[in-house]
Amino acid sequence: MKYIAILMMFLFSVQQPEIKLLEINAEWNKRNDVKLSTLPKEYNGIPIKKDYALLENQAPSLKASINAVPVIILIIDGKLKSQWTADLSFELKLDKEDVIKALDWHFKSYTGTAGSTIVTPKRRKTSNQ
Repeated sequence: MKYIAILMMFLFSVQQPEIKLLEINAEWNKRNDVKLSTLPKEYNGIPIKKDYALLENQAPSLKASINAVPVIILIIDGKLKSQWTADLSFELKLDKEDVIKALDWHFKSYTGTAGSTIVTPKRRKTSNQ
C-alpha cells in the first residue's frame, strides 16, 4: 500500500510545462497581424496559450529591444526560448511547422540531444567548394 501511495504522489507531482506564444505588434501595423489561429493549439497534448500585446503598451526597455514588428515570442515555463521577427515589409510569415520545429528542438534538450539554443541559424548554400 505504501508503494501505491508513493507512486500516486509521484504521478500527481509531475507537471506539464506551460507553453505560450506572444505576439507583439504596433497599432499602426495591425493590418499585418499574424493569424494566431493558424498556429498550433497544442504540442504533444500540452496546450499552447496565445496572447497578443501592443508595442505601445509595453515597458520602455522592451520597446527598445524590438526592432521590427510584428514579433512572435515562444515562452516555455516563463522563459523566452525563441522569437520570430518581421522582415523589412513589416510582415511575419510564420506557420505551424516553424513553431513545431522550435518546440521539438527545445524538448529534445530535456533528453540531452539538442544544443544550447532552440532555433539554429540557417546556413546559406555556397557554390564555393
